[in-house]
Amino acid sequence: LDILIVVSSNIELLMDAAGAGEGNNGISQLRIMRILRVTRVIRIVRVTRIIRFIRALRTLVNQIVFTIKSLVWALLLLCLVIFLFGIAFTQYVTTYHIELKEDGALIEQWSAPLTAYWGS
Repeated sequence: LDILIVVSSNIELLMDAAGAGEGNNGISQLRIMRILRVTRVIRIVRVTRIIRFIRALRTLVNQIVFTIKSLVWALLLLCLVIFLFGIAFTQYVTTYHIELKEDGALIEQWSAPLTAYWGS
């Protein structure tokens, strides 16, 4: 579309240059109207291109919004799994700590970190 406009403008300039010796001094009203018509057509074509891209963008945004619900549920499930494994691990370490105390085999180098991180 742009090349068509450039070519038609160049042809028009060449015709004006060829007709300059004949006494054609100014821009005719017809030429001004033609230029205005071409610019209006260009605007309409650009708007239709933008509308086409806006439809695609709107579709993408709608799909992203619809997938956010699934994403929230997946993140909630992930947090729940991490929380449950944390509880299970803490329970296991606490039980292990109590068993070592009862057996008298608790090593002091393990006692402080176990109490600091998983003690209650």
